[in-house]
Amino acid sequence: MAKNSKAAETKTIKLARDLRIAGAAAAFGALRGAAEAPERRVALDARQVEKVDAAGLQALLAGRQALSGAGKAMSWTGCSPQLTAAAGLLGLAELLELPR
Repeated sequence: MAKNSKAAETKTIKLARDLRIAGAAAAFGALRGAAEAPERRVALDARQVEKVDAAGLQALLAGRQALSGAGKAMSWTGCSPQLTAAAGLLGLAELLELPR
């Protein structure tokens, strides 16, 4: 029997504290995997991200595009000030649809 609850339709991905080049592949892999999962929505929890660089942001953007291409919606359950600042500095906050 299929569940029709919102929780069953949403996959939550908790991003690592360190979203720099070494962790970028794992973040992208999780998003790419979510694009192939049955859930229609993906929620990113980025509240604990402390360190982020351009590679990490690029992984998030590529993951967002993979989700979009698979017809999935992406949202944020929270976003750290560090991630917000880095994305803003590189002009990616709007493309990533970060919460304000």
